[in-house]
Amino acid sequence: MTPAALPRRHLLLSLGALALAGCASRSAPARRLYGLTGVPPLPADARSGQDGRAWVLSPQVALPELLDREEMLVADGRAGLRPWPEARWAEPLRDALPRVLADDLRRLRQPYPVTLATPLNRDLESLRLVVQVDEWLARPSGAGLTLQLRARWHFTPLQAPPDTAQPPAGSAELSLPCAADADALAAGYRQSVLLLAARIVAAG
Repeated sequence: MTPAALPRRHLLLSLGALALAGCASRSAPARRLYGLTGVPPLPADARSGQDGRAWVLSPQVALPELLDREEMLVADGRAGLRPWPEARWAEPLRDALPRVLADDLRRLRQPYPVTLATPLNRDLESLRLVVQVDEWLARPSGAGLTLQLRARWHFTPLQAPPDTAQPPAGSAELSLPCAADADALAAGYRQSVLLLAARIVAAG
């Protein structure tokens, strides 16, 4: 091969590689991003609870390690997991959950204040709310899915005397049926946050 032919050969190889990459990108399904978005209506039986002190939700809501990823996972078989095809979380659940949970708690507790991380008014007596999620996973159920959420919570004095009375610690186990598609599953995740908030408020 002559020296003059080498650049031409390299050009043809490069064009071929670009064409193959273009075909691959056109054939691959586009990823869709989902989040804990929207404002679901409050449950008809929602109660504001009896504790009128300010609540400050801890921004560190403990989550199972398997949720610390962008894939939307579904249980597969007796002990397996599989990502939902082409569905991804737009932001980590560890960041989204505390913010959305605080918003729902605020709506449910009106007029009693709820904030995330820091008190709204340092002159108000306030309690720290600590939440831990033990399970948050969808499983196949017939033709659809069932999203299961198990969580625990407790309170500690924040701007209050150390021996102040506190709402009791509690737990919740929620099951939400949803269709077997990513839109319905993401909506189920969002609805489950609201239902968890309603349980916490009603118990307090």
